[in-house]
Amino acid sequence: MKTVLRNFLFLNTALMTDYLSTLEGYVIEGTVDQTESGKSEKGGKIGYKVVEGSVLSEMSQETKQQLAIPDAAKFQRLYELLEEQEAIQYLEAFDEEVWKQLRRNEVLEVQANIRLPKSFMLTQTAEDASALVRFMTSFGLDSLIDSETRIAIEGVREFVRLAEDKPIPLLFEAVFASGFRFVANLSKPHLRCNLSDLQGEAVVFGKILRILQKGQKLDVFSFLPELLWPKGKRGRSVSKEERRRRKVAENQLKEVIRGPAIVLDPLAVYR
Repeated sequence: MKTVLRNFLFLNTALMTDYLSTLEGYVIEGTVDQTESGKSEKGGKIGYKVVEGSVLSEMSQETKQQLAIPDAAKFQRLYELLEEQEAIQYLEAFDEEVWKQLRRNEVLEVQANIRLPKSFMLTQTAEDASALVRFMTSFGLDSLIDSETRIAIEGVREFVRLAEDKPIPLLFEAVFASGFRFVANLSKPHLRCNLSDLQGEAVVFGKILRILQKGQKLDVFSFLPELLWPKGKRGRSVSKEERRRRKVAENQLKEVIRGPAIVLDPLAVYR
């Protein structure tokens, strides 16, 4: 098995441990001890062997050291075990026939073009703007920001705060097979890069969680839809103009994926 050098953008180490323990029945944590034995030769007394006129002695030596097991090595081990069982489906270019053969719980390695929903990136932009306000305030420059802008930014910041615990939604397609869509949710604690680094071409590795058939749809990310439909107001009569404005706002703040599509439980994203 050839070792592949990977730059991990995301790696769910907890999930990786679960998979390893399932396949091997155990998982090694922390460090392992390594012992190396050898012999050295030094000048000695009569009675020791003679080589080219010199008197030498053979002495054994033993070196002990602890080796840390990095996450990359654990992932490589998991990858090798799955490959031995021919359990990995590598998808770079495929057609409808291959797509129809995919099943729930299969492990996929997808060479993908990745993007993040615009509505999700909007929350990051709002947070950046809010951080700028706090920065300028700390240096006494807040007078440069007009009151309306400040109110708008701080208001959006409160909306963003409510979305902080949501996972990172990933939308992607195979590099040479556009039209077949995938979605995955990344847990934020296991992210290993800036959000901007997630976009573009990379490999997504994970297990099929759900398959959306043609005509089915799934809400990928919604930027506070409760703001558009306040509680207790869904049933009230609204004007045609208000319905139109709500529809426009919904389209801007909500990302929907339509089948055929696959929901992937992601283990890793790497280049």
